Order: sequence, then C-alpha cells, then structure tokens
Amino acid sequence: MNIPNFEDNRFVDKDGHLTDSWRLIMQQLFQQLQQHVSQEGFILPQQNSDTIGKLTTTKSIGAMIYNSDMNMYQVCESTGPTTSEFKTVVTSKKL
Repeated sequence: MNIPNFEDNRFVDKDGHLTDSWRLIMQQLFQQLQQHVSQEGFILPQQNSDTIGKLTTTKSIGAMIYNSDMNMYQVCESTGPTTSEFKTVVTSKKL
C-alpha cells in the first residue's frame, strides 16, 4: 500500500475548498484504501516468489504478503541484524 506523504501546506483555499495538492493527496489515499481494505477485511499485497525473495531488508520485518506462486501467506522474520526472510504461515484444519 502506498500511502501519500503528508504535505505541510494550505488544506483549503480562501473559499473553503480543498487546495489542488490536498485534493490529489486525498484522492490517492482513498484509492489506496479502496484497493487494500474491504468490508471483509484487509487485502494482503500479492507478489510472486521471485519478487518476495528480493525483499530481504529489515524494513520488511513483520510484513505479511500473499505469495501468488505458492498460494500461501508469508510473514517476514529477522534472520540477522540487517537481513530478513519471508517464511510461510502454516495453518491447520479442524478435525
């Protein structure tokens, strides 16, 4: 999800209407929310195995993603002071 940056400028013009820059920010924010949040819950981002394998920095730690190649959920865990790895989430069925 790409949430737009906060802009420290005028929110509304002298007539009380959103400024062009804030209209764009709000449009981008609502678009991202509509793509990633539904009535049923959060929609995880999807990536293929090759792309997920390249995400190895510590800024990904704690992220959850849907691996479209493996049809599985994966969570990023720390593997060292400056590295991380996505590991498959294992679920079980009730008997």
